[in-house]
Amino acid sequence: MHSAAGPFYGIYSLGEFVDEILDDPVRFLNRPAVIEPNITDEKWSTLTKRINDDDVISDEEYDEELGKIYAGLLPIGSQGCSYLHALVLNGPHQGRVVNLDLDRQKPKFAFERNFLDWYERWLDEVISGYLTQDGPTWFGYTMGGDDEHLMRVCAHADGRETKLEALMGLGKLVAATEESCLELLELCGERDAEIRYHALWMLTKFAYPMAREPLRTHIVGTDDDCLAACQSINWYAKKQSKEWVDLLRSRLPTVNTPETFRFLSYLLVESSMDFSRDFRPFCTHEHEDIRVTAFYSLGQLKNKKTLVELFIVGLDDTSPRVVHTVLQALDGVRDRRLLEAYARLLDRFRTDEHYVLTNLEHRLRDMGIGPIRQFRKQSAR
Repeated sequence: MHSAAGPFYGIYSLGEFVDEILDDPVRFLNRPAVIEPNITDEKWSTLTKRINDDDVISDEEYDEELGKIYAGLLPIGSQGCSYLHALVLNGPHQGRVVNLDLDRQKPKFAFERNFLDWYERWLDEVISGYLTQDGPTWFGYTMGGDDEHLMRVCAHADGRETKLEALMGLGKLVAATEESCLELLELCGERDAEIRYHALWMLTKFAYPMAREPLRTHIVGTDDDCLAACQSINWYAKKQSKEWVDLLRSRLPTVNTPETFRFLSYLLVESSMDFSRDFRPFCTHEHEDIRVTAFYSLGQLKNKKTLVELFIVGLDDTSPRVVHTVLQALDGVRDRRLLEAYARLLDRFRTDEHYVLTNLEHRLRDMGIGPIRQFRKQSAR
């Protein structure tokens, strides 16, 4: 789009792509912007309610409602897909940059007070290397500054939201000083769970040896605590997964929440250990998401061909999602005992609404059997 140098895909030329948000921007650019920093979920829901909920809204009314939401905002650059950054032209937040999602997710203001400060921060982060490291950076969605600055903000913050924003700002950094890591270690004991978890994530990223003890404490804590620890290891210390296998396996029987089970399973898969015996109870767990994760994880094992009887349990599961997952997990397994279970699927699934039949056809071809219609005829005899 011939954009100039800037965050993501650059800065639009002045006057270009002003209709990126609204088809008739002239009507709405001079109106005061109604969105604001830290807009609440309730206010955003109210602001977008009619455009989201009214199925019979006319084109003219739709444009008017969209104009109310995004009034006073000038598009200044694309972030890819439905995301872009815009400049607030009018109202109390005039001059600030805001990140928008045209699928109408809640907007996120950049922390800088004006465009120039925002642009200079981008230059600083390019020069410092923050924006040239591997992985996503999402410039402008978190607080700027190095670890010492962010930890000072955290220490002197008036409220928990500012403290959290400072901790989240650390995510863009590659390293932190020992002093900052010691402060993070102290925050790992905070009563506020969200602050504690962010501190644990960052400590694991910057100083894994220092994070070992709080990671251990969190794993044996609540399911949410265990989730934060597993996320920390999975995101920032995945190569150390084997170190935690024994503790994770001892914690596994008391896990009840799907997200905790999912991240714990990631680490067991990464460890290359055979955890099939540990996962058996979860293959019939009352929660569908846990059963899906269990069979998906079992499908990653090198010895999955020895688990055919367990996979047959999954093929008979009442949930189409579970059946779909089991069929994909059975890729490469050519055991004749599966054929009776496959035949039962033909009786249950007459259409491919859940993509069960598509995946079943792949499994049949793996076994040298023709298309489903041929297998159906054979099964009927």
